[in-house]
Amino acid sequence: MEARYMEKIFFRVLFVLSLAALFLIFPPGIQAVTVGPAKMEYSVGPGDVMKTTLFLMNETGEDAAFYPSFEKFIEEDGKKTFLKDESDLASWIETEAPVFLLAGEKKNVPFTIKVPENAEPGGHFAVIWWSTAPPVGGKQVSIVTRAGILVMLRVSGDIREEGRLLSFSTASSKKIFWSFPVGFSVTFKNDGNVHLKPTGEITVKNILGRTKAVVKVNEYLMQILPGSKRSFDVKWETARFAFGPYKAEISLAYGESQKQVSQSFWFVLIPLKTLIIVIFALLLVFFILPKGIKKYNQWIINKASVDLRRTKKQLPEHIKKQKEKKAKRTSSSSSPSFPAETR
Repeated sequence: MEARYMEKIFFRVLFVLSLAALFLIFPPGIQAVTVGPAKMEYSVGPGDVMKTTLFLMNETGEDAAFYPSFEKFIEEDGKKTFLKDESDLASWIETEAPVFLLAGEKKNVPFTIKVPENAEPGGHFAVIWWSTAPPVGGKQVSIVTRAGILVMLRVSGDIREEGRLLSFSTASSKKIFWSFPVGFSVTFKNDGNVHLKPTGEITVKNILGRTKAVVKVNEYLMQILPGSKRSFDVKWETARFAFGPYKAEISLAYGESQKQVSQSFWFVLIPLKTLIIVIFALLLVFFILPKGIKKYNQWIINKASVDLRRTKKQLPEHIKKQKEKKAKRTSSSSSPSFPAETR
């Protein structure tokens, strides 16, 4: 018992020390910065100079200086990777540095994007980081906390908007579902040179071709960078009554020209509750109901037989009584009558 008690004390002390270490390494309220918007998208031409602003807010709790840094980023299946690379768009961005803000102060900070004359047509992507850690030798180091703004640039020229559906299926490629929800998985590949935002719908139809559900795909306009792919997982949540085979048809549109891609497949939905109701109905129609009708008919026949035997038994007595009444009437009518005596 004493060893177990000491073990509990040890783990509690270790937990408290771990929390204290986290507070020392990442003190609350220190190096907190809010930036906006989260993402900027622009269409430009080679040689263009574009001036705009971003939002910066000091939430450190004290006066502070904020320093920018710029990096390229790539994305695969929705997961971003930031590269220690200041080439391409990351080298085209200029802004004031540092930006001094009082505690709680907000400011719109101007910045400029200078597009080279020989800029390659298509998409260019970078992130603007802001932090209280000053850069050393032009590059930011010792970053504890930083906040970033994604910049997505489309340079005019030979623009290729090409994409395709890599896959469209139910979740885990299941073909039979025993309950709701029914999950769908959509994977789209960007084969062009600009970022795309494919959007559309999955239409679920029954075997008669009637629409049972419409499910939105990429409702929040998530982008897919050139050369990368992205998966979208959506669900058909419920329906008033659903049973049997269904056809799922997807139709997506992408790019400024709204090119279309589509696919379809069949799956089977057999909700257990509905299945139990159907089985009970079949048993009722083909087994219970016929037996019940048969028993009811037999009862009617038996009852009729009993009534018939009872009637046959009572009939001779009734005839005998009728004959006796008739005989009495006959005897009374045949007796002699005498004329009344006169004086």
